[in-house]
Parts: sequence; C-alpha cells; structure tokens
Amino acid sequence: MKRILFSAALLSAVIGSAHAHEIWVETAHTHGGEILKAELGYGDFPELTPIPQDRKHIFSQPLQLVTEKGTENLVQKGTHNYQYQSKKPVAEGSFLVLGTYRPTFWSKNSAGWKQQNMVEMPDAEYCEQTRMYAKNIVNVGHESAGKTVITRPAGQGLEIVPLDNPANIRVGEAFPVKVLFNGEPLPGATLTATFDGFSQPDPKVHKVEAQAFSDTTLDDGSTQIIPLRQGFWKARVVHKSQFPDQKTCQNLASYATLTFQIGHAHH
Repeated sequence: MKRILFSAALLSAVIGSAHAHEIWVETAHTHGGEILKAELGYGDFPELTPIPQDRKHIFSQPLQLVTEKGTENLVQKGTHNYQYQSKKPVAEGSFLVLGTYRPTFWSKNSAGWKQQNMVEMPDAEYCEQTRMYAKNIVNVGHESAGKTVITRPAGQGLEIVPLDNPANIRVGEAFPVKVLFNGEPLPGATLTATFDGFSQPDPKVHKVEAQAFSDTTLDDGSTQIIPLRQGFWKARVVHKSQFPDQKTCQNLASYATLTFQIGHAHH
C-alpha cells in the first residue's frame, strides 16, 4: 500500500482525474432544533457556483438527508439554485446528506463536448456515461459523534463509506474509510483528499486540482485518510470501466466524493 502525503510546496505534483468537474456537498453548522442548510458544489472545489441552465436536468434529484428515521428530500431554497434546506428543524445527531448527478452521456468530437452518446455523435473521439455521487457527514449539535447512520452504506453506485465519525478524529490521526462500487469493495482504487485552502485555483490556468493526500485501497476496499490540518475536507474516488454496450459508449465513469470537517470550530 502506497500512501502519499503532500505539502503545499508540492502543488505541482497533482493527483486526480482529467475530468474537470465533480460534485460535493457542504452543510452549515447546525444546532438541534434548527433548519439544516446544505449546498451542492459542482465544478472546482471549494468554489460554489450556480448550476448552468443546460445541466439543471442532470440534478433533477434533490439533495437528500439520511437519518435514523430514513431518507428525506431536502427543498431547493435560497438565493442560488445549489442551495437546499430541510423541510423541518432537525434533531441532534450524526447524519448524511447525499447528492446525485444522474447518469449522463458525454461525447467529444472536433467541435467539442456534447451530452450525447456515440449513436447520436457518430464521429465521437471519446464517450463516457458520467455518474457522480456526493456524501457529506453532518454532526448536528456540539457533542454529536455517532457512527450508526454515517458508517452504513448509502447505496450509491460509487461511494466512500466512513468507518468512524470524523468528529472522533484528530489532526494527524487515521480516518478509516471503505470504497464500494455497486455495493462491493473496490480494491486498488486511488483515493485522494484535499481541504479548503490547500491551494488557490488560477482562473487563467485550468488544471487538475491539487491534492493533499493520496492512497490506494486494499483488497477489502479500505484505506485511511490522514488529515494533517483542521478544516473542511473533500475525499474523492474515480472509477472507470467499460460501458456494457460499446456501440453506444466506451466508458462508464463514476465519481464519488466524501466531505467532512476535522476539528470543526463550533459557533
């Protein structure tokens, strides 16, 4: 198992996928009895930007809150179309908020990218059906650090399952997780992680996001994230496999993120 910890001085050694976008979820600090507010990130972490009009249909499924009582849809509410809220105040506890980018074909030819498969774009140089999944760990209340809900697989096509609550993890300690693909452990997958503030994107240069951590999953799909700083973290995994019908598309590309706070300062 090869584990790599990156310093800010090694920003040139970036790890990740060539795919420019992914999704993640960020939740506001919440006390028991308050409305939970969540935001869906799509693009370059950690910047939150409105979902483009021609891609809104890809996000037809709203963010979902997973508690001991089950799963409920959040309501899109706020100034921007990436902002959501719970319908009712939430109780104290440790929960998940899930985001989904529905399966979408993307093909590229000499004219660029379009939401089409190879039947619709016969001269495509490359085609993938993109699936994206986001998962956020939210601890409602100052003392919440439960494991029951957050360590249970959520059923996403590709997902990073925490094996502990990050509220129990201190800077420099191992945060154990497991990667599942279609519900089964995914060995040999590269998991990378970064945190808000690790690098500042240059709008003039579009390149792969700098990562603060990288490791490879074991045979049981497990690995350990070593968070070296307090703050808002995002772990990610990309898995590509052959699309079942090669005449329609070449690759099935799945992207998963897990976001969490380390040493979160209570307000």
